[in-house]
Amino acid sequence: MNISHELKEDQVLLNITLTSDEIKEQVTDQLKHLRKTAETPGFRPGKTPSALIEKKYGQAVRFSVVNKTTSNEAVNYLKEQGIKTIGGLLLEHDDNSYTPEQTDYQLQISTGLLPQFPQTIDSSVTLPHYTVQVDDAEIDQMISNAQESAGERTEVEDVQEKDILYVSVQELDDKGEHASEGIALEESFLMPQYVTNEEVRSEILKAHKGDTLTIDLQKAYDGSEVEIASFLQIKQEEVKDHTNAFEIKINRILRNTPHAIDEKLFKLMLGPTTEVTDEEGLRAELKRMQESRNASMANDIFTTVVSKYVVEQIQGLPFSDKHLALLLSEKTEEETQEEYDKRISQVMPYVRYQSMVADLNKQLGVEVSDGLVRKIVREGVMRQVQAAGLGQLLSNDDFIESLVNNAMEQNNEQLFAAKEQAREQALAAKVKELVTLDEQEPLSVEELYKIHTKLQREINTLLKFHDDESEDDESEDEKAVPEEA
Repeated sequence: MNISHELKEDQVLLNITLTSDEIKEQVTDQLKHLRKTAETPGFRPGKTPSALIEKKYGQAVRFSVVNKTTSNEAVNYLKEQGIKTIGGLLLEHDDNSYTPEQTDYQLQISTGLLPQFPQTIDSSVTLPHYTVQVDDAEIDQMISNAQESAGERTEVEDVQEKDILYVSVQELDDKGEHASEGIALEESFLMPQYVTNEEVRSEILKAHKGDTLTIDLQKAYDGSEVEIASFLQIKQEEVKDHTNAFEIKINRILRNTPHAIDEKLFKLMLGPTTEVTDEEGLRAELKRMQESRNASMANDIFTTVVSKYVVEQIQGLPFSDKHLALLLSEKTEEETQEEYDKRISQVMPYVRYQSMVADLNKQLGVEVSDGLVRKIVREGVMRQVQAAGLGQLLSNDDFIESLVNNAMEQNNEQLFAAKEQAREQALAAKVKELVTLDEQEPLSVEELYKIHTKLQREINTLLKFHDDESEDDESEDEKAVPEEA
């Protein structure tokens, strides 16, 4: 077999020639196997004449053997030549007849050419490095929250801000009388701390069990349809139909008495196997956990910084999308060609990015360990368990490990995504060793999350993942800090 190549802007063309003698043995073996298994009308199994087998299957067998042989040799040739490629192989030119009379085969195949990363990753590259500031007040808040969560609720007579008020509700008409067709609830509840209007909240805090108040809910919650709908137990779109005041009678008041700082609280916060026996030990352990979390957050955001850097650098580089598309799922029966083309074009920028990440890891000698992939899968499993409301199972190592093992064995999208994240994290760790770090002022968890959200939005825009909803969600993203943060 003889192979030569031509380098184009975004692809490599391979011109291949081989003789029939080079594939003769494989073709003969496959035709013999087909003769043994073929069911031909008028002939017993295994007795179909060779000439008939050749006539029926010969061309297809030769095409298959030539295609497989040339594909394998092409891959080896590209490695020997040190040509970096991306995507699959495409048959560009094939005038062969694949008949028994043909003695020489000539064909041309192509594959994508991986573009050169435009910068050398060394100390000449400067990237921002973010860290989380130490916050002793956060530890105080963690303990306080745990005390509240584990506290005991008792029924009281007066109202304080964090109390839960169980109330009956009656909608009033324009005259202040009970509306005959208005909302009437035997029981709902409200918490004074979530009433946003100070005047209304002050009125509620002066009340006692058994009191009846007349409250304008629009005023109390500053027009928040979410809060009003929840209180009235209706749909948000129905709130606009209930703008009159409501008569609210306080039937019960529950107050939470915070749990004492004792061994039971230590086990609730740190797990049943903790050896902590006093508050000092609790604070020391929470401090250690905080430092570990802060380091993890710093690494996560630096991974995002590196991702953004790579995405920015590859903008405008020539990638052969037609070869990269061969790595993606094929067109489904339900898809039109237009829908398939749109799906491929949407993910292509991300595929280019991941191709470059994989190559940079090779260039820099980065090994992506199975342990790192497993760690990421485990973190994902624990988030899923938490989201399912099964947080009490997070300390059950056998249960978590069984879920992780299952995810690793299934080899599904979850594992595929974990491998991509592992490549990104491994690359970021190596880049951190090589570049100049521009140390930023330590930030609070909330501030760091805002930076991370901003960076991710910029990446998504570059990868054309940006959508209209991201602008609308910006204010909410800035307010909300995820639980793992």
